[in-house]
Amino acid sequence: MVALMMMTVSVSAKDNSDNDNDSESDVIKVVYPLDFADVKRVHFMLNTLNNVIKVYQKNFTEFDFSIVFYGPGLQYAMKDFNGTAYKEMPYIKHGGPTGKGTLGRMRALKQLAGDSLHFYVCGNTMKMKKVKKEQMFSFSEVTPTGIIKVIDLVRDGAVMIKIQ
Repeated sequence: MVALMMMTVSVSAKDNSDNDNDSESDVIKVVYPLDFADVKRVHFMLNTLNNVIKVYQKNFTEFDFSIVFYGPGLQYAMKDFNGTAYKEMPYIKHGGPTGKGTLGRMRALKQLAGDSLHFYVCGNTMKMKKVKKEQMFSFSEVTPTGIIKVIDLVRDGAVMIKIQ
């Protein structure tokens, strides 16, 4: 059974005495660390993202979501596995609720959310697993260290949702 665990970090409120209508504070920020290989957990994560994005778009709610791929989870941001330490698995391109695999679902989510969804890939993992930038989604951004990116996003006000 897949469970959803939410972790929040307490952050001190900004002093908005000069500007009580700070639109930045109205943006819902969420980060999903994808540091696991379990395809069922990945599909569950994609389901939750898809559902929330659709609701927020319907209600005109601003959001800024990120997925940070590192460790075993990096494979889910890859489009080419040649010469890497990863083996392309069938679930990357086939299966899941849409039949398009995790790759097709990631692309569809990015198309749905546009600039409100960010894909960050860990440079450390890429180096260790011999993965080149060209082998990643074209819309992914390399960050030096995946876990540090998660920490930075949480410090900047994102809620971290960890799929268990």
